Amino acid sequence: MKMMKIKPYLLIACALLLLTSCDNTPVPEDAITSETGYTDVTGVKLAIGTAAPDFDLQSLNGDWVALSELRGAKILMIFYRGHWCPFCVGHLQDIQTMLPELEQRGYQVLAISPDDATDMQKMADRMDRPYQFLSDAGLKVTDLYGIRRDEELPHPAMILLDGQGLVKWFYIGEDYKTRPSATQLQQVLDRLYP
Repeated sequence: MKMMKIKPYLLIACALLLLTSCDNTPVPEDAITSETGYTDVTGVKLAIGTAAPDFDLQSLNGDWVALSELRGAKILMIFYRGHWCPFCVGHLQDIQTMLPELEQRGYQVLAISPDDATDMQKMADRMDRPYQFLSDAGLKVTDLYGIRRDEELPHPAMILLDGQGLVKWFYIGEDYKTRPSATQLQQVLDRLYP
């Protein structure tokens, strides 16, 4: 029996098809309209109107960033699984379309993952607009927020804080393929700050 040789361009086409088919599913409508935040994960340590737990994480450029030092700016924290996750890449690429508006509204966006500096750079290289990438390599902040999925990964999460560091809205989901889209995030912002 003769073995067929696979052409390199077919392998590339298959890889691209796999990557482009990793679109995230939008979250349920009640996740967007909920006054109490939304999670289908047990153990989450967040509540609307309470102060977000403080942390100190290292950034892509090696600086240490403390959440408490960012008081005065509104914060959007995005917890993602890592540079290797096509759903995470797709989600950050979708949300980056809103970065100019988020900046105009006074938000600083923190993208937090277990990635080290090398892997955070890989993710940064995929983005058209910059995020503030932070490494939670030991998952200490993931545990502080109660969003650990397993030994190595956080649950995908988005958390909005006001200028005083109080939680205004959050989404923490069990399904890593389901995340708030840029359109849904816009709806949340319009609801919170009409």
